[in-house]
Amino acid sequence: MHKRDELPEIVKQYIGKANIAINKLQFLVDDLLDVSKIKAGRLNYNLDRVNLKSIVASCVENAMHINHSFEFEIQNDTDFTVIGNAERLEQVLMNLINNAVKYSQGNKKVVVKTQKHQNWVRVSVTDFGIGLSREQQYKIFERFYRVEDKKNMTSGLGMGLYISSEIINAHNGKIGVDSEFGKGSTFYFDLPLE
Repeated sequence: MHKRDELPEIVKQYIGKANIAINKLQFLVDDLLDVSKIKAGRLNYNLDRVNLKSIVASCVENAMHINHSFEFEIQNDTDFTVIGNAERLEQVLMNLINNAVKYSQGNKKVVVKTQKHQNWVRVSVTDFGIGLSREQQYKIFERFYRVEDKKNMTSGLGMGLYISSEIINAHNGKIGVDSEFGKGSTFYFDLPLE
């Protein structure tokens, strides 16, 4: 029996890979559970006053720890408060950030912005990756839809944006995307200001 610090390097690598695989499986199981709750009309959660600036900061900090080679820029000078569920809004934002990273292996910059938009606050995630065609933009929030790109083979079942759209709809908000094929995408969600 080895102590953790005494493990051979190859064993540490295998343990690291196993942990990554376990985390991916956990995300898939969580997504499947969320989809089944959505279909049953039981994706419930408590709503409270939520500070979006702290959610953005927390999500970007997490993303920086996971994606060391990416540059993350926050454009968020104002404290916006909404009525929502902090955990679910973090889930949506992390999904948008993870997708930006997943489809931007060439240009490794991601911008997360929060701004007032009439009586709404918009949180957006901009990448400079592969972008989406007009047809892909119409389908992107459908359940099990995944963007197929031969250069960027990605894992997942295509449920993240569907779940995100359901969460934002339950917050009386709107979710959308602006994109240009080959030049990147801006995914955003709008929430009513308190």
